[in-house]
Amino acid sequence: MGKWLPGISRRSQARIQNRVSMLGIRMGGGPRPEFRSEFRERLLDASNQEDPPAERAVPERPRVRLSLLPQFLSLGLVVTMVMAGLATYRSMPGDTLYPLKRAAESTLFHLSTDDAERAGRSFDYAETRAHEIEELLGSTRRENHLIKETLQDMENTTRSAITSLTRVRRRDAKSDAKSTGQLKRFVQKQRHQIEGMLPKMDVEQQRRAHGYLNYIEGLAPPD
Repeated sequence: MGKWLPGISRRSQARIQNRVSMLGIRMGGGPRPEFRSEFRERLLDASNQEDPPAERAVPERPRVRLSLLPQFLSLGLVVTMVMAGLATYRSMPGDTLYPLKRAAESTLFHLSTDDAERAGRSFDYAETRAHEIEELLGSTRRENHLIKETLQDMENTTRSAITSLTRVRRRDAKSDAKSTGQLKRFVQKQRHQIEGMLPKMDVEQQRRAHGYLNYIEGLAPPD
């Protein structure tokens, strides 16, 4: 205080300090309780307005990776098509998918570019009919009308192959040896397979089978 009031003695300064201290004691030494309570409420209100209560965090649900969905669909479609193709290829006369199998064969035959290719496909289809007849004869459901129809289809397919092969021979003499060898192999294979099925056939089926064997025996030239 001596520094702040240079013209006042130390005794006077001490006297002023005592009076100020006594005045503070008489006034309570601080703010009134009402002021403190009101001031505290204002601070709490301001705090509540500035910082709203935090809402409970809701965990996010895992999002499905939609980008993989088209790939899964494409893969499923491919698998379905492959399975349907295998089921169609293995179908037998009387099955639901068998007409699709025959339709596919007909489409491939007509898409062939020349008679040599058509002849080769027809020989393959005739061999397929022979395998189908063998399966039908060994089945517990021996439906005679299906065996009869398949025998007829086998003969018709073989005749179609011979027609295409004849046109090839007429146009190209060089391919005659090749086509003759192809025909001989076909006749030998068909004869061996059909003769093995004869004991399982009834009288009508044997009659048709013998007629087919006689037909193909006259196709191949003697060795």
